[in-house]
Amino acid sequence: MADQIRVALIIEPTGNHLNSQYGALKNPEVGEVAILDPTGETLAAASEAVGDRVTATYTSPEQLFNEFKPAATLVTMEAWRMPHMIETSLEAGCHVWHEKPGFVDIEDYRRLYRKAQESNLNLTIAYTTRQRPIVQQARQIVQEGLLGDLFACQAWFVADHDRTHDWETLQGGWVFDKARAGGGNLTFLGCHYLDLMRYVTGDDFVSVSALTRVVGGEPLPVEDAAAVTLEFSKGMIGNLNCGYYTSKSEYGSGRHFGFLLWGRDGWLRFNPQGSRRGDPLEWMSHTGIHAGAPHKSWTFDAEAATQNEYDLTTSAFFQACLDGTPPPLENEAGMWVNEAIQAAYRANETGQRQPVAIPAARR
Repeated sequence: MADQIRVALIIEPTGNHLNSQYGALKNPEVGEVAILDPTGETLAAASEAVGDRVTATYTSPEQLFNEFKPAATLVTMEAWRMPHMIETSLEAGCHVWHEKPGFVDIEDYRRLYRKAQESNLNLTIAYTTRQRPIVQQARQIVQEGLLGDLFACQAWFVADHDRTHDWETLQGGWVFDKARAGGGNLTFLGCHYLDLMRYVTGDDFVSVSALTRVVGGEPLPVEDAAAVTLEFSKGMIGNLNCGYYTSKSEYGSGRHFGFLLWGRDGWLRFNPQGSRRGDPLEWMSHTGIHAGAPHKSWTFDAEAATQNEYDLTTSAFFQACLDGTPPPLENEAGMWVNEAIQAAYRANETGQRQPVAIPAARR
């Protein structure tokens, strides 16, 4: 089995997190790299950023797949253009890592999901928050049953209001354009914590109700705030509040993030970005040997705080593509969250709770 994988980076000047993509291609699992930018505008800068691993650049998808023949692609483009490139990658037999959301019309993403499942290919969405050690530890506590039956969870993801001042020009203007992005804050930021709700609890969504609004005053065509209430398959309920509410400096501080989970035998709470501030994971369990000293507080070391979760997650993705082990995010991860977000938008429009389910697909 090969030790390294051939990877194609598919980008354009307005793609999200370009620097993170360049960094991902420096992971040890990556061998030769090709870069595709249909505009040609980023090829020189991307090649310089990635370095000697780049052996080819293209403006034509047909040439890329016919000549370079990658085993995996990294895709970050404006959302409305992503389905075509993702589908072309899957049809060429490539595993795909893509930035969120990956679509504007949910039917496109459903088609991509089915194709990936039926082709036994990884379709991995960039929810890198999972990889943080504090999140991994929270998940382990739940998996060990130390909280018992889960009752409720609550999360909040507060970003900076400052960026909405530049909504017409930020990232080429597309991230606040409904026709090009599909949605607003919930689509681009709240999605990470919807994924955390599933990942930490090990439970799937059943239904959603929601309010999505523009509360900051700018004439945005998509929401800058969302409040979502969720029903889970095992009876748990949850809620998420996300929006552009604070300043850039406050957002950068990592203060305005949180996750709480309550169960029959205990609870836990943590800041998913807390290890950067030295915030602890706190939890309580009244079960078994923990009953005598139920309250625990763990702080993660400086090394854990400085690890780049994007590099860690893409490294795990590449390794999964090489050896067939499970990827860091299962194909269902993006599908469940994207379905929940679309249901939230429908709930806001109709004023009625909406069901959430993902398409059936073989794998």
